Amino acid sequence: MERYLIAAVLGVLSLLVWPTLPPLHYLIAGWVLVGVFTLRWQRFDVLLICLTTTTWAVYCAQHYQSSLPPSTLENQAFKVQVRIEGLSEKTAYGMRFRATPLKILSRIDYQLPAHSQWQLTSQHTLDLRPQQVWQMTVTLRRPHGVASAGAFDYQAWLLSEGITATGKVARAKLIHSADWSVDEWRLQIREKFVVHFAQQENAGVVLALLTGDRALVSDKAWELYAATGISHLMAISGAHVMLAAFAVMHILVWLLKCYPSLFLRVPLAQIKLPLMLLVAVAYGFLAGLSLPTLRTLLMVSLALCLTGLRQEVPVTRILLLALTLLLLWQPLSVHSIGLWLSFTAVALLLLWSGMMRQEHKIKRFVRVQLWLSVALVPITLAFFGKLSLVAPLANFLAIPVVSLCIVPLALLGLLCDVMTPLQHLCWQLAIYAVSALNGYLGVLANMPYAQQSWLLSPVALWFLSLLLLMWLLPKGVLPRLLTPLFVLAIVCRWPMLAKGEAQLSIIDVGQGLSVLVQTKHHALLYDTGANANAGERIINPYLAWLQLRRLDTLMISHNDKDHTGGADALLAQFTPKQVMYSASPEGYQLAQSIPQQLCYAGQQWHWDEVHFQVLSPIVGVNYDKDNNRSCVLRVSGQGFSVLLTGDIEAPAEKVLVKQAANLQSDILVLGHHGSKTSSTPEFLAQVKAQLAIVSAGYRNQFNHPSPPVIQRLIQSQTVIDNTIDHGTLRYHLTKQGIISREAWRQRGHYWLNAP
Repeated sequence: MERYLIAAVLGVLSLLVWPTLPPLHYLIAGWVLVGVFTLRWQRFDVLLICLTTTTWAVYCAQHYQSSLPPSTLENQAFKVQVRIEGLSEKTAYGMRFRATPLKILSRIDYQLPAHSQWQLTSQHTLDLRPQQVWQMTVTLRRPHGVASAGAFDYQAWLLSEGITATGKVARAKLIHSADWSVDEWRLQIREKFVVHFAQQENAGVVLALLTGDRALVSDKAWELYAATGISHLMAISGAHVMLAAFAVMHILVWLLKCYPSLFLRVPLAQIKLPLMLLVAVAYGFLAGLSLPTLRTLLMVSLALCLTGLRQEVPVTRILLLALTLLLLWQPLSVHSIGLWLSFTAVALLLLWSGMMRQEHKIKRFVRVQLWLSVALVPITLAFFGKLSLVAPLANFLAIPVVSLCIVPLALLGLLCDVMTPLQHLCWQLAIYAVSALNGYLGVLANMPYAQQSWLLSPVALWFLSLLLLMWLLPKGVLPRLLTPLFVLAIVCRWPMLAKGEAQLSIIDVGQGLSVLVQTKHHALLYDTGANANAGERIINPYLAWLQLRRLDTLMISHNDKDHTGGADALLAQFTPKQVMYSASPEGYQLAQSIPQQLCYAGQQWHWDEVHFQVLSPIVGVNYDKDNNRSCVLRVSGQGFSVLLTGDIEAPAEKVLVKQAANLQSDILVLGHHGSKTSSTPEFLAQVKAQLAIVSAGYRNQFNHPSPPVIQRLIQSQTVIDNTIDHGTLRYHLTKQGIISREAWRQRGHYWLNAP
């Protein structure tokens, strides 16, 4: 049976490798052909199952893409009736919530597809409650996010959640109130916490552990838990559901020993499983019965049911059957990181629970949690690029405190709803317990070398995962003799560039600029994007993906936020050998120990037979604005040349042309993101670029790149690339003048290539 389940899973997993979705009639024709072969040769049945689930998965993906709003509707305001889904939350960008569109009220050429779901943001404070119906004026955008190596794939996340559009709300009016629902109950619990514990910072942590509602958890708390390696304890997940179910089982066994008469009529074996399932369902209700929660419930319930037949059904078959049902029910969930985290946690719990049957239950409970912490190390490194060396000490206390103190107190308070003083007392004690735990964690986090940054490429992370599995899984599952080979694969890095060659990366940071120039042994980063998110979640992961461990130079072209916003986050991860800028730092801070200098025309140096030359600002020239003071850098080798211009506009371009600077370059990164204030005809004629690159955000408010600029480039027969359509762009520049190009949106992901 296992081979059929594996074939079904592989068919759905094919969604991860399609560059574009194949036509359904091709798949159906292939299914019929394989079906005919199966009638004659039985061994083709595995291929038939795989092709069947592939067809189903592709159909679901195509249905999602057909539900996306047309591009002609983007940035066009219209009225619509929507139903609020789930709980809203306040963010730095306004109030964010999900809504199901019910009816278009404006005269626009758009028919609402069935089962659409939007994620909307409002700058106004709205009293949004689950299942309410509102009339709103919205502006939609198709799912779109940055596309860069190592960065969070926002489009894949929207796909896995079934969100077909994002947008902003201009005006809103309540049409219908809502009846009672599970989400309304969860919102009422949140409101109780806000009313009674608003001044207590750690109340949000108790709420998150109680209902899965993280809206009140501060960023400071998340940073503390990440720094000490206990983030996995602070969410209702598949692991938590399994642990709660096992806890119920142990409580029943304890009751049996104390009061055996309770089970004289009904054997323990007959009521144990229903009660464990009841705990799983209760957790699901507390977490809001969202799609991720329902996936977790299905997986845990199936695992628990089949575990009751353990003598007849192997654990591996239980896991494969659970995964198969999950993927067939929600094929697009293959793109969900939460699904794989939850499934992995539950799978390890089931495997380890069988290995540790002879151990004391408390020892087993603590050991399983500690093993989970180790097993999640690769995921922690993938998302945060950091590893907590104090995680074992943190988990040693946090596991029993959270599981045996904080969560029971929070649940007891929920059960005491009719006795308000007792409810408040339970929740207050839980908050005190969180405060005490945070105090302990704070001491650990401040210890020297408590948190280390480990920059590993995806390949190295895969080998690290296999290495940990070798030692955490039962002996014989994976050969441990391969340990030295995997260690070498993690720590070794093979050089990619020869002397005289360079690699140019235009990192997709949205509406901003960040360019990485690499030679054989050196690296220069030019600008850092628009905000801390660009530095922490886009630039740093990209450098990690390249296995880049140091920066020789950080050059900040000028002090506009869309060029300096990620500097602090970058400097927290890297300490460059020197920083160059056109004006004293504004909006970011530099440590006094880092060498700093102003950039000015005439500076030049060589790295690995590649020449770097600063062309502007020119000493003695009075620039009218900061944009025109941008550092202009020319990078050249035997067969290539690149010009980086920051945000210089027509006046600065005119000065460069007048000074007869060496502007001719094969590649030009357009000034000011392709704005109409830059890239004058005279300047472009002097540069004579074969390739022009635009770094700008999708549907940005400035309309970059400017149509007149694009028209100028087309007339001069210049090839145009941009991060909007292609994501991060990487060019390999050789001595022979060959430029090889790699665009991240063209690396084989159908959701990034959707028309």
